[in-house]
Amino acid sequence: MLVEMPKVLTLLLAVLTARGFASDYQPAIDRGTRWLLSHQNPDGGFGPYGEEEYLRLKNTSDLGITAFALYALAKNLPALKGSDNPSVSQAVDFLLSRQQENGGFYDKKDSTLLNYKTSVALLALNTLGRVQYADAISKATAFIKDQQFGAAGGDAQNESVNDGGIGYGSREKKPDLSNSQFAAEALGEAGVSGSDELWKRLVVFVSRCQNAESLDPLLREHGIGTTGDGGFRYGPDQTRGPTETLDDGVQVFSSYGSMTYAALKTLLYAYVQKTDPVARQAFAWISRNFTVKENPGMATRQNPKAGLEGLYYYYHTMAKTLSLYGEPIIKDKRGVEHRWAKELGDHLVSLQKKDGSWQNTSERWWEKIRALDTAYAMIALSECQAQLAREKAAAGGPGGGDK
Repeated sequence: MLVEMPKVLTLLLAVLTARGFASDYQPAIDRGTRWLLSHQNPDGGFGPYGEEEYLRLKNTSDLGITAFALYALAKNLPALKGSDNPSVSQAVDFLLSRQQENGGFYDKKDSTLLNYKTSVALLALNTLGRVQYADAISKATAFIKDQQFGAAGGDAQNESVNDGGIGYGSREKKPDLSNSQFAAEALGEAGVSGSDELWKRLVVFVSRCQNAESLDPLLREHGIGTTGDGGFRYGPDQTRGPTETLDDGVQVFSSYGSMTYAALKTLLYAYVQKTDPVARQAFAWISRNFTVKENPGMATRQNPKAGLEGLYYYYHTMAKTLSLYGEPIIKDKRGVEHRWAKELGDHLVSLQKKDGSWQNTSERWWEKIRALDTAYAMIALSECQAQLAREKAAAGGPGGGDK
C-alpha cells in the first residue's frame, strides 16, 4: 500500500468540499472511497487477491472488480479526473496492461467475462478522460460492438430469439440482458451514434426478454410464454428467478427487478422513447414493484431470502436507470409515492458498515466481495446525489443532497 495515500485523500476531499461537491451523502461516499483506497492490492487492482475460490489466477486482482472500483472512484472524485494520483494511476495501468490487440480487456490466461470486463473498463476510462484514453476507448468500443449476436442486416429465415443481444464473451455464446445492458451503457457513454444499426438490433433482443402483454411470434414458435406483467427476465428463454412449465409444455420465465431496470436502461441508451410500449410497460412494472428492501421477483415461498441475491447490482442498476429516466417520484401499486433518490440513498447509508464498506449477506454473483459491493453502492449513491441536486435546482434551491 502507498503510505502517503491518507494525506492525498484528505487533501482531495478538502478540495472537493471547497468546490461544492459535498452533500448529505458525501460523507458516506467519502468513507467508501477511503475503504477502497486502503484495500487496493499490490498490483494496483482491487478484489480478491490470490484467492482461488474466486479467481483462476493466483496473486492478481480481478479485472472486472478493478474496473468497477476505478469507475466508482472516478465518478465520486471529480478532482481525480486526468490527474496523476498514484492509486488511480496504478489502477489505470492495471487495466491498460490487460487490453488485448482486439480491444478487449481480459487476461490471456483467464479469457472469461470478456464483454463484462471490457464494458466496465470502458465506462471507467471514459469517466476518467475521454481524450486522454481515446485510443483504448476506441478499441474497446469496436470490441464490444463485435460481440453482438447474429449477422448484421438479419436473416428472417434463420432468425434466432437471441439475435441482437450481447453475452459474456463471443457471438457464439448465448447473450443475456445483463451483459447487453453493460454493453449498451458503455457504448452509449462512448458516443456510439444513434444511427448505428447496433441499437435497432439490440432493441429487438431486449423486447424478446420482456413478459409483454402480447407474445412475440418467434417466442411462441419456441414454446416460450409470457406472464404478461411487462417486466423482464435474464434472456428470451431464461431467467434467474422462478420458472414455470404449463400443462401444454409452454415455459414461462418470471420477471424480476434488476433485469427490468437493466432493460429500461438499455432501451433509453438505444434511443427508445419513454412513450414506447416496451419502455412504458417496463416502467409500469418498476412502479408497481418499487422497493429498496430486496431485488423484487426473486424471492419464492421455497426461498424467501432469494430477494437478497444480486441486491447491490440491483441498487446500482436502479439508480442509473431512474436517473436516466428522469422521473423523481414513483407511485407503487398501493398508490404510495416514493421519492426514489432520497429513499434509496438513505437506505444505502443505513447499510454502510462502520469501516466504510458495503457487503451483501448473499454470496450469489460474487456479492460477498466487499470491493464489488462498495463500488456498486458508491455509484448508486452518486446517482442519488446527482438526482437530488437536480431536484433542488429545479425548485430554485442550491445544489447538493436533500435532507
